[in-house]
Amino acid sequence: MLLSSALVLLFAASVSGEPYSNVAALFDLGMGARPLAMGGAFVGLADDGNALLHNPAGLAWSDGFSVLSSVELRPSTASYGHVSACLRNLGVGMHYFDFGDVPETDEFGNVIGVFSYRNYGAIAGTGLSAADLPLLSGMSLAHSFAFGLSVKLLVIDTAEPGDGNGFAMDLSLLLRLDEPHFGRPYLTRFTFGVLLENVLGVPITYESGHREEWEKKVAIGSSVEVANQVIASVQVTNMGTVHMGVEWSPVPTLAVRCGVKRDGVWMWSLGMGVTFGRFAFNYALVVHPVLNNQHRGSLTIDW
Repeated sequence: MLLSSALVLLFAASVSGEPYSNVAALFDLGMGARPLAMGGAFVGLADDGNALLHNPAGLAWSDGFSVLSSVELRPSTASYGHVSACLRNLGVGMHYFDFGDVPETDEFGNVIGVFSYRNYGAIAGTGLSAADLPLLSGMSLAHSFAFGLSVKLLVIDTAEPGDGNGFAMDLSLLLRLDEPHFGRPYLTRFTFGVLLENVLGVPITYESGHREEWEKKVAIGSSVEVANQVIASVQVTNMGTVHMGVEWSPVPTLAVRCGVKRDGVWMWSLGMGVTFGRFAFNYALVVHPVLNNQHRGSLTIDW
């Protein structure tokens, strides 16, 4: 644990001063309504299909086959959505962001053109527990540690500076202890996760020749589950953002969530999830002090 923390801190120190571009912010929007409702504090939780983007190491514990889709609406601003499929150890997904068509006008208010900006992203990830790796399978906690890797492709559709594309790689780890010795009998799960974003990659290159580097990030998170009903999660990044969230499941078919995120300003979030057999619907609302509120819904189907 200490070695992992030291490596993360060294990585964070090495990248925090580098110049960067947020042109690849499509993936910063996250995926699914559940993480959004919990303030985005999911790196240290990653216990469902949303792990594909937030911490692919969580795919090591995926059960069966699931399809997850989500749509987000920001009134009078933009739309965002994704669809992904996950099974044990593997996951793939597609994302899109559409700013829409914005009329360009001259000084007299006459429309002289239309500006548009769209992003499309693809992601593929894998998560393997230490027990799946020959050199680590003999560890005492081999079934509790998992490592993740994901590759992201970004395609940008815009008139100026022209279409562009690039790809990057994320690395992650996740520790999950079910019914840990400490905290018994109330503490039913403890997790700790690390995500190194855009460790390697090819810069986003446009038709005009302009190039944008991927923004390197480090996220560290942890969660605790109490009495199989309440999950509290927290996450920090080397960019100075703070995420916190809580989920309460009074019955197996219902979950109520709230969260808060500090990213320059404080943003509050609320949400809920309802499960009917193989189907689960989740909704999230994020209240921003300046920008329009976010509304995101997601549908999951499990087999």
